[in-house]
Amino acid sequence: MSSTETEYVLITEYFHPDTASTGQLMTDLAVGLEERGLDMTVYTGQPNYHSGKNEKQPRTSTHQNVLVKRIRAPQIRQTSILRRLFNWFVFTGWMFATLLLTQVDGEGERELIVLSNPPMLPPAVWIVCKLRDWDYTYIVYDLYPDQPVELGYLTKGGVIDRIWTWFNVKAFHSAKHIVALGPVMRDRITQSAGSDFDPEKVTIIHNWEDKDFINPIPKDENWFSKEHNLVDPFTVLYSGNIGEFHDLETVVNAASEFADRDVRFLIIGEGDNKENILHLADKLDIRGGTVQFLPYQPWDDLPYSLTSGDVSVVTVKEGFEGVCVSSKLYSAMAAGMPVLGITQPDDDEARIIDAFDAGIHVPQGDVKGVVDAIQTWNEDPALREDQGTNARQAFEQRFTKDKSVDRYYRLLTKGNVTEQAMRVPTEAPP
Repeated sequence: MSSTETEYVLITEYFHPDTASTGQLMTDLAVGLEERGLDMTVYTGQPNYHSGKNEKQPRTSTHQNVLVKRIRAPQIRQTSILRRLFNWFVFTGWMFATLLLTQVDGEGERELIVLSNPPMLPPAVWIVCKLRDWDYTYIVYDLYPDQPVELGYLTKGGVIDRIWTWFNVKAFHSAKHIVALGPVMRDRITQSAGSDFDPEKVTIIHNWEDKDFINPIPKDENWFSKEHNLVDPFTVLYSGNIGEFHDLETVVNAASEFADRDVRFLIIGEGDNKENILHLADKLDIRGGTVQFLPYQPWDDLPYSLTSGDVSVVTVKEGFEGVCVSSKLYSAMAAGMPVLGITQPDDDEARIIDAFDAGIHVPQGDVKGVVDAIQTWNEDPALREDQGTNARQAFEQRFTKDKSVDRYYRLLTKGNVTEQAMRVPTEAPP
Protein backbone atom coordinates (compact mmCIF):
# COMPACT_ATOMS: atom_id res chain seq x y z
CA MET A 1 0.00 0.00 0.00
CA SER A 2 1.34 3.41 -0.93
CA SER A 3 1.63 6.11 1.72
CA THR A 4 -1.54 7.89 0.51
CA GLU A 5 -3.71 4.93 -0.47
CA THR A 6 -6.76 4.06 1.61
CA GLU A 7 -6.78 0.63 3.20
CA TYR A 8 -10.28 -0.83 3.47
CA VAL A 9 -10.71 -3.25 6.37
CA LEU A 10 -13.69 -5.58 6.17
CA ILE A 11 -14.65 -6.98 9.60
CA THR A 12 -16.74 -10.12 9.33
CA GLU A 13 -17.23 -13.10 11.59
CA TYR A 14 -17.51 -15.37 8.55
CA PHE A 15 -15.19 -15.60 5.57
CA HIS A 16 -13.92 -18.27 3.19
CA PRO A 17 -13.84 -21.23 3.77
CA ASP A 18 -16.80 -20.82 6.15
CA THR A 19 -20.03 -22.00 4.54
CA ALA A 20 -22.40 -19.48 6.14
CA SER A 21 -24.14 -17.38 3.50
CA THR A 22 -22.67 -14.27 5.09
CA GLY A 23 -19.19 -15.73 4.67
CA GLN A 24 -19.81 -16.49 1.00
CA LEU A 25 -21.16 -12.99 0.37
CA MET A 26 -18.34 -11.24 2.22
CA THR A 27 -15.77 -13.33 0.37
CA ASP A 28 -17.34 -12.24 -2.92
CA LEU A 29 -17.35 -8.62 -1.74
CA ALA A 30 -13.73 -8.51 -0.55
CA VAL A 31 -12.38 -10.30 -3.63
CA GLY A 32 -14.53 -8.19 -5.96
CA LEU A 33 -13.41 -4.90 -4.42
CA GLU A 34 -9.77 -6.02 -4.54
CA GLU A 35 -10.19 -6.88 -8.23
CA ARG A 36 -11.61 -3.39 -8.80
CA GLY A 37 -8.49 -1.80 -7.34
CA LEU A 38 -9.22 -1.28 -3.65
CA ASP A 39 -6.65 -2.32 -1.06
CA MET A 40 -8.67 -4.85 0.95
CA THR A 41 -7.84 -6.49 4.27
CA VAL A 42 -10.22 -8.85 6.06
CA TYR A 43 -10.34 -9.29 9.83
CA THR A 44 -12.24 -12.46 10.66
CA GLY A 45 -12.41 -15.49 12.93
CA GLN A 46 -11.85 -19.20 12.58
CA PRO A 47 -14.49 -21.18 10.67
CA ASN A 48 -17.19 -22.18 13.15
CA TYR A 49 -20.49 -22.40 11.28
CA HIS A 50 -22.38 -25.65 11.84
CA SER A 51 -22.30 -26.61 8.16
CA GLY A 52 -18.54 -26.29 7.80
CA LYS A 53 -15.66 -28.67 8.46
CA ASN A 54 -14.31 -26.39 11.19
CA GLU A 55 -10.74 -26.75 9.91
CA LYS A 56 -8.40 -24.29 11.60
CA GLN A 57 -6.95 -21.65 9.29
CA PRO A 58 -3.61 -19.80 9.59
CA ARG A 59 -3.65 -16.51 11.47
CA THR A 60 -2.48 -14.62 8.38
CA SER A 61 -3.07 -15.70 4.80
CA THR A 62 -4.25 -14.43 1.44
CA HIS A 63 -7.33 -15.44 -0.50
CA GLN A 64 -7.37 -14.36 -4.14
CA ASN A 65 -5.01 -11.46 -3.31
CA VAL A 66 -7.03 -10.35 -0.27
CA LEU A 67 -5.04 -10.22 2.98
CA VAL A 68 -6.89 -12.22 5.66
CA LYS A 69 -6.15 -11.87 9.38
CA ARG A 70 -7.85 -14.17 11.89
CA ILE A 71 -8.19 -13.72 15.63
CA ARG A 72 -6.27 -15.98 18.00
CA ALA A 73 -9.12 -16.37 20.46
CA PRO A 74 -10.94 -19.72 20.63
CA GLN A 75 -14.21 -20.04 18.74
CA ILE A 76 -16.52 -23.03 18.82
CA ARG A 77 -18.93 -24.61 16.37
CA GLN A 78 -22.24 -22.76 16.50
CA THR A 79 -24.76 -25.48 17.28
CA SER A 80 -26.74 -23.58 19.93
CA ILE A 81 -27.60 -20.04 20.99
CA LEU A 82 -25.22 -20.23 23.97
CA ARG A 83 -22.32 -21.22 21.72
CA ARG A 84 -23.25 -18.43 19.34
CA LEU A 85 -23.27 -15.89 22.17
CA PHE A 86 -19.85 -17.11 23.28
CA ASN A 87 -18.44 -16.60 19.79
CA TRP A 88 -20.09 -13.20 19.45
CA PHE A 89 -18.60 -11.81 22.65
CA VAL A 90 -15.17 -13.31 22.03
CA PHE A 91 -15.04 -12.05 18.44
CA THR A 92 -16.28 -8.56 19.33
CA GLY A 93 -13.93 -8.15 22.30
CA TRP A 94 -10.92 -9.37 20.35
CA MET A 95 -11.70 -7.14 17.38
CA PHE A 96 -12.22 -4.12 19.61
CA ALA A 97 -8.79 -4.57 21.18
CA THR A 98 -7.13 -5.33 17.83
CA LEU A 99 -8.56 -2.27 16.11
CA LEU A 100 -7.84 -0.01 19.06
CA LEU A 101 -4.20 -1.05 19.34
CA THR A 102 -3.19 -1.83 15.75
CA GLN A 103 -0.65 0.40 14.02
CA VAL A 104 -1.36 1.72 10.53
CA ASP A 105 1.69 1.66 8.25
CA GLY A 106 2.78 4.88 6.59
CA GLU A 107 0.46 7.85 6.17
CA GLY A 108 -2.33 6.04 4.36
CA GLU A 109 -5.88 6.27 5.56
CA ARG A 110 -7.95 3.41 6.90
CA GLU A 111 -11.67 2.89 6.43
CA LEU A 112 -13.61 0.09 8.06
CA ILE A 113 -16.49 -1.92 6.64
CA VAL A 114 -18.48 -3.54 9.44
CA LEU A 115 -21.41 -5.94 9.43
CA SER A 116 -24.30 -6.05 11.85
CA ASN A 117 -23.19 -9.56 12.80
CA PRO A 118 -22.07 -10.15 15.50
CA PRO A 119 -24.67 -7.69 16.80
CA MET A 120 -22.33 -6.13 19.40
CA LEU A 121 -19.73 -5.35 16.75
CA PRO A 122 -21.07 -2.07 15.24
CA PRO A 123 -21.21 -0.23 18.61
CA ALA A 124 -17.67 -1.46 19.32
CA VAL A 125 -16.48 -0.20 15.91
CA TRP A 126 -18.24 3.14 16.54
CA ILE A 127 -16.21 3.61 19.74
CA VAL A 128 -12.93 2.65 18.05
CA CYS A 129 -13.54 4.97 15.11
CA LYS A 130 -14.41 7.87 17.40
CA LEU A 131 -11.13 7.35 19.23
CA ARG A 132 -9.02 6.82 16.11
CA ASP A 133 -10.77 9.24 13.77
CA TRP A 134 -11.58 6.58 11.17
CA ASP A 135 -14.56 6.37 8.82
CA TYR A 136 -16.69 3.28 8.56
CA THR A 137 -19.45 1.82 6.40
CA TYR A 138 -22.13 -0.12 8.28
CA ILE A 139 -23.73 -3.02 6.35
CA VAL A 140 -27.00 -4.03 8.02
CA TYR A 141 -27.75 -7.70 7.44
CA ASP A 142 -29.93 -8.00 10.55
CA LEU A 143 -31.36 -5.11 12.52
CA TYR A 144 -30.60 -5.21 16.25
CA PRO A 145 -31.95 -5.25 18.89
CA ASP A 146 -35.12 -5.67 16.82
CA GLN A 147 -34.29 -9.29 16.01
CA PRO A 148 -34.03 -10.63 19.59
CA VAL A 149 -37.07 -8.52 20.54
CA GLU A 150 -39.15 -10.12 17.77
CA LEU A 151 -37.92 -13.58 18.82
CA GLY A 152 -38.96 -12.92 22.41
CA TYR A 153 -35.46 -12.99 23.90
CA LEU A 154 -35.69 -9.33 24.95
CA THR A 155 -38.57 -7.21 26.20
CA LYS A 156 -39.38 -4.31 23.91
CA GLY A 157 -38.71 -1.12 25.85
CA GLY A 158 -36.81 -2.99 28.54
CA VAL A 159 -33.46 -1.88 29.93
CA ILE A 160 -31.32 -4.01 27.61
CA ASP A 161 -33.40 -3.04 24.58
CA ARG A 162 -33.10 0.69 25.35
CA ILE A 163 -29.34 0.56 26.04
CA TRP A 164 -28.65 -1.53 22.94
CA THR A 165 -30.82 0.77 20.79
CA TRP A 166 -28.94 3.81 22.09
CA PHE A 167 -25.59 2.34 21.07
CA ASN A 168 -26.89 1.22 17.70
CA VAL A 169 -28.36 4.64 16.97
CA LYS A 170 -24.97 6.18 17.74
CA ALA A 171 -23.42 3.72 15.27
CA PHE A 172 -25.95 4.76 12.63
CA HIS A 173 -25.35 8.47 13.11
CA SER A 174 -21.55 8.21 13.02
CA ALA A 175 -21.31 5.91 9.99
CA LYS A 176 -20.05 7.40 6.75
CA HIS A 177 -22.37 5.09 4.80
CA ILE A 178 -25.10 2.65 5.80
CA VAL A 179 -26.12 -0.19 3.49
CA ALA A 180 -29.63 -1.63 3.78
CA LEU A 181 -30.74 -4.74 1.91
CA GLY A 182 -34.09 -3.35 0.81
CA PRO A 183 -36.45 -0.36 1.08
CA VAL A 184 -38.40 -1.77 4.04
CA MET A 185 -35.15 -2.25 5.94
CA ARG A 186 -34.03 1.25 4.93
CA ASP A 187 -37.24 2.73 6.31
CA ARG A 188 -36.93 0.77 9.55
CA ILE A 189 -33.34 1.95 10.02
CA THR A 190 -34.38 5.55 9.40
CA GLN A 191 -37.22 5.29 11.90
CA SER A 192 -34.99 3.65 14.51
CA ALA A 193 -32.27 6.29 14.10
CA GLY A 194 -34.59 9.16 15.02
CA SER A 195 -35.84 12.41 13.53
CA ASP A 196 -32.39 14.04 13.42
CA PHE A 197 -30.94 11.24 11.27
CA ASP A 198 -30.08 11.91 7.63
CA PRO A 199 -31.92 9.26 5.57
CA GLU A 200 -29.73 10.05 2.55
CA LYS A 201 -26.93 8.25 4.38
CA VAL A 202 -28.68 4.91 3.76
CA THR A 203 -28.06 3.19 0.42
CA ILE A 204 -29.93 0.10 -0.73
CA ILE A 205 -27.65 -2.61 -2.12
CA HIS A 206 -29.26 -6.01 -2.48
CA ASN A 207 -27.49 -9.25 -1.75
CA TRP A 208 -26.66 -11.47 -4.70
CA GLU A 209 -25.82 -14.80 -6.21
CA ASP A 210 -23.13 -15.79 -8.75
CA LYS A 211 -24.85 -16.14 -12.14
CA ASP A 212 -22.15 -18.50 -13.35
CA PHE A 213 -22.38 -20.76 -10.29
CA ILE A 214 -26.16 -21.24 -10.18
CA ASN A 215 -27.95 -21.87 -13.48
CA PRO A 216 -31.36 -23.47 -14.15
CA ILE A 217 -31.14 -27.22 -14.78
CA PRO A 218 -34.17 -29.32 -15.86
CA LYS A 219 -34.93 -31.99 -13.28
CA ASP A 220 -34.58 -34.83 -15.77
CA GLU A 221 -31.02 -33.62 -16.48
CA ASN A 222 -30.09 -33.03 -12.84
CA TRP A 223 -28.26 -35.88 -11.13
CA PHE A 224 -29.32 -34.62 -7.70
CA SER A 225 -33.00 -34.79 -8.65
CA LYS A 226 -32.52 -38.30 -9.99
CA GLU A 227 -30.58 -39.48 -6.94
CA HIS A 228 -33.32 -38.31 -4.54
CA ASN A 229 -36.30 -39.39 -6.68
CA LEU A 230 -37.49 -35.85 -7.37
CA VAL A 231 -37.87 -36.00 -11.16
CA ASP A 232 -41.46 -37.22 -11.39
CA PRO A 233 -43.17 -35.75 -8.31
CA PHE A 234 -43.86 -32.02 -8.08
CA THR A 235 -41.12 -30.88 -5.69
CA VAL A 236 -41.14 -27.98 -3.23
CA LEU A 237 -37.57 -27.13 -2.17
CA TYR A 238 -36.21 -25.32 0.86
CA SER A 239 -32.44 -25.03 1.25
CA GLY A 240 -30.73 -23.02 3.97
CA ASN A 241 -30.62 -22.26 7.65
CA ILE A 242 -33.45 -23.73 9.71
CA GLY A 243 -33.63 -20.99 12.31
CA GLU A 244 -36.27 -19.62 14.62
CA PHE A 245 -36.88 -16.74 12.23
CA HIS A 246 -37.78 -19.07 9.33
CA ASP A 247 -41.44 -20.10 9.27
CA LEU A 248 -41.01 -23.70 8.14
CA GLU A 249 -43.89 -24.81 10.36
CA THR A 250 -46.29 -23.45 7.74
CA VAL A 251 -44.48 -25.40 5.02
CA VAL A 252 -44.60 -28.71 6.91
CA ASN A 253 -48.23 -28.28 7.91
CA ALA A 254 -49.08 -27.61 4.26
CA ALA A 255 -47.12 -30.72 3.25
CA SER A 256 -49.48 -32.88 5.30
CA GLU A 257 -52.26 -31.94 2.84
CA PHE A 258 -50.33 -33.70 0.06
CA ALA A 259 -49.64 -36.98 1.86
CA ASP A 260 -51.62 -39.00 -0.70
CA ARG A 261 -50.53 -37.05 -3.79
CA ASP A 262 -47.46 -37.05 -6.01
CA VAL A 263 -45.93 -34.00 -4.33
CA ARG A 264 -42.69 -33.97 -2.38
CA PHE A 265 -41.14 -31.44 -0.03
CA LEU A 266 -37.35 -31.42 0.35
CA ILE A 267 -35.86 -29.46 3.25
CA ILE A 268 -32.06 -29.13 3.14
CA GLY A 269 -30.11 -27.54 5.99
CA GLU A 270 -29.39 -27.31 9.68
CA GLY A 271 -30.19 -24.85 12.43
CA ASP A 272 -31.53 -24.18 15.91
CA ASN A 273 -35.12 -24.98 14.92
CA LYS A 274 -34.49 -28.18 12.99
CA GLU A 275 -35.43 -30.53 15.82
CA ASN A 276 -38.79 -28.80 16.18
CA ILE A 277 -39.44 -29.11 12.45
CA LEU A 278 -38.46 -32.80 12.50
CA HIS A 279 -40.77 -33.37 15.47
CA LEU A 280 -43.65 -31.69 13.63
CA ALA A 281 -43.08 -33.86 10.55
CA ASP A 282 -43.04 -36.96 12.78
CA LYS A 283 -46.23 -35.86 14.50
CA LEU A 284 -47.94 -35.47 11.11
CA ASP A 285 -46.48 -38.82 9.97
CA ILE A 286 -44.98 -37.37 6.80
CA ARG A 287 -41.25 -37.47 7.57
CA GLY A 288 -39.31 -39.55 5.05
CA GLY A 289 -42.30 -39.70 2.73
CA THR A 290 -43.99 -36.48 1.71
CA VAL A 291 -41.26 -34.48 3.49
CA GLN A 292 -37.62 -35.45 3.14
CA PHE A 293 -34.79 -33.89 5.13
CA LEU A 294 -31.15 -33.63 4.12
CA PRO A 295 -28.16 -31.96 5.81
CA TYR A 296 -26.26 -29.12 4.18
CA GLN A 297 -24.81 -30.27 0.88
CA PRO A 298 -21.17 -29.92 -0.22
CA TRP A 299 -20.35 -26.65 -1.93
CA ASP A 300 -19.69 -28.30 -5.30
CA ASP A 301 -23.16 -29.90 -5.20
CA LEU A 302 -25.08 -26.65 -4.65
CA PRO A 303 -25.62 -25.89 -8.37
CA TYR A 304 -27.56 -29.17 -8.49
CA SER A 305 -29.28 -29.25 -5.10
CA LEU A 306 -30.55 -25.67 -5.46
CA THR A 307 -32.09 -26.47 -8.86
CA SER A 308 -33.55 -29.88 -7.97
CA GLY A 309 -37.14 -28.76 -7.35
CA ASP A 310 -40.06 -27.16 -9.16
CA VAL A 311 -40.52 -24.21 -6.79
CA SER A 312 -38.22 -22.76 -4.14
CA VAL A 313 -39.36 -21.64 -0.69
CA VAL A 314 -38.24 -18.36 0.89
CA THR A 315 -39.70 -17.87 4.34
CA VAL A 316 -39.28 -15.41 7.20
CA LYS A 317 -40.98 -15.05 10.55
CA GLU A 318 -43.81 -12.57 10.99
CA GLY A 319 -42.51 -9.37 12.58
CA PHE A 320 -39.21 -9.52 10.68
CA GLU A 321 -40.25 -7.05 7.99
CA GLY A 322 -37.23 -4.80 7.58
CA VAL A 323 -35.24 -6.69 10.21
CA CYS A 324 -33.59 -8.91 7.60
CA VAL A 325 -33.89 -9.85 3.92
CA SER A 326 -33.47 -13.52 3.09
CA SER A 327 -30.39 -14.21 0.98
CA LYS A 328 -32.15 -17.37 -0.21
CA LEU A 329 -34.34 -15.18 -2.40
CA TYR A 330 -31.45 -14.50 -4.79
CA SER A 331 -30.28 -18.11 -5.11
CA ALA A 332 -33.91 -19.15 -5.67
CA MET A 333 -34.28 -16.62 -8.48
CA ALA A 334 -30.92 -17.65 -9.95
CA ALA A 335 -32.15 -21.24 -10.06
CA GLY A 336 -34.94 -20.19 -12.41
CA MET A 337 -37.76 -21.57 -10.27
CA PRO A 338 -40.85 -19.70 -9.07
CA VAL A 339 -40.48 -18.43 -5.51
CA LEU A 340 -42.97 -19.48 -2.84
CA GLY A 341 -42.62 -16.61 -0.40
CA ILE A 342 -44.02 -16.99 3.12
CA THR A 343 -43.86 -13.35 4.05
CA GLN A 344 -45.85 -10.29 4.96
CA PRO A 345 -47.45 -8.77 1.84
CA ASP A 346 -45.34 -5.60 1.84
CA ASP A 347 -41.93 -6.76 3.04
CA ASP A 348 -38.81 -6.67 0.88
CA GLU A 349 -39.08 -10.27 -0.32
CA ALA A 350 -42.75 -9.92 -1.31
CA ARG A 351 -42.08 -6.67 -3.17
CA ILE A 352 -39.44 -8.32 -5.33
CA ILE A 353 -41.62 -11.36 -6.05
CA ASP A 354 -44.49 -9.07 -7.10
CA ALA A 355 -42.33 -6.62 -9.05
CA PHE A 356 -41.09 -9.30 -11.44
CA ASP A 357 -43.99 -11.80 -11.30
CA ALA A 358 -41.43 -14.28 -9.98
CA GLY A 359 -43.73 -16.42 -7.86
CA ILE A 360 -46.47 -16.33 -5.24
CA HIS A 361 -46.32 -15.14 -1.64
CA VAL A 362 -48.67 -15.83 1.26
CA PRO A 363 -48.65 -14.64 4.88
CA GLN A 364 -46.94 -16.60 7.62
CA GLY A 365 -49.17 -19.33 9.02
CA ASP A 366 -51.41 -19.41 5.94
CA VAL A 367 -51.37 -23.16 5.34
CA LYS A 368 -54.28 -22.99 2.91
CA GLY A 369 -52.49 -20.27 0.92
CA VAL A 370 -49.42 -22.51 0.56
CA VAL A 371 -51.57 -25.47 -0.50
CA ASP A 372 -53.44 -23.35 -3.06
CA ALA A 373 -50.18 -21.97 -4.51
CA ILE A 374 -48.69 -25.44 -4.93
CA GLN A 375 -51.88 -26.73 -6.56
CA THR A 376 -51.90 -23.74 -8.92
CA TRP A 377 -48.35 -24.42 -10.08
CA ASN A 378 -48.90 -28.17 -10.27
CA GLU A 379 -51.99 -27.75 -12.45
CA ASP A 380 -50.55 -24.95 -14.60
CA PRO A 381 -47.04 -25.86 -15.82
CA ALA A 382 -47.03 -22.86 -18.19
CA LEU A 383 -47.45 -20.44 -15.28
CA ARG A 384 -44.71 -22.23 -13.39
CA GLU A 385 -42.37 -21.99 -16.38
CA ASP A 386 -43.19 -18.32 -17.00
CA GLN A 387 -42.59 -17.30 -13.38
CA GLY A 388 -39.36 -19.31 -13.26
CA THR A 389 -38.17 -17.54 -16.40
CA ASN A 390 -39.16 -14.19 -14.91
CA ALA A 391 -37.21 -15.00 -11.75
CA ARG A 392 -34.02 -15.81 -13.66
CA GLN A 393 -34.33 -12.76 -15.93
CA ALA A 394 -34.91 -10.44 -12.97
CA PHE A 395 -31.92 -11.99 -11.21
CA GLU A 396 -29.67 -11.39 -14.21
CA GLN A 397 -30.89 -7.80 -14.54
CA ARG A 398 -30.68 -6.78 -10.87
CA PHE A 399 -29.17 -9.24 -8.42
CA THR A 400 -25.93 -10.72 -9.76
CA LYS A 401 -22.65 -10.64 -7.86
CA ASP A 402 -20.98 -8.27 -10.32
CA LYS A 403 -23.81 -5.73 -10.21
CA SER A 404 -23.92 -5.59 -6.41
CA VAL A 405 -20.14 -5.45 -5.96
CA ASP A 406 -20.02 -2.63 -8.53
CA ARG A 407 -22.50 -0.71 -6.37
CA TYR A 408 -20.37 -1.21 -3.28
CA TYR A 409 -17.34 0.01 -5.21
CA ARG A 410 -19.12 3.16 -6.32
CA LEU A 411 -20.40 3.81 -2.83
CA LEU A 412 -16.97 3.47 -1.22
CA THR A 413 -15.08 5.45 -3.84
CA LYS A 414 -17.61 8.07 -4.94
CA GLY A 415 -19.96 8.20 -1.99
CA ASN A 416 -23.16 7.47 -3.88
CA VAL A 417 -25.08 4.89 -5.83
CA THR A 418 -27.76 6.20 -8.15
CA GLU A 419 -31.30 5.61 -6.98
CA GLN A 420 -32.25 4.39 -10.45
CA ALA A 421 -29.60 1.68 -10.26
CA MET A 422 -30.91 0.40 -6.94
CA ARG A 423 -34.66 0.82 -7.21
CA VAL A 424 -36.81 -2.29 -7.49
CA PRO A 425 -39.79 -1.29 -9.65
CA THR A 426 -43.29 -1.45 -8.25
CA GLU A 427 -44.39 -3.25 -11.40
CA ALA A 428 -42.68 -5.86 -13.52
CA PRO A 429 -40.82 -4.41 -16.49
CA PRO A 430 -42.47 -4.88 -19.91
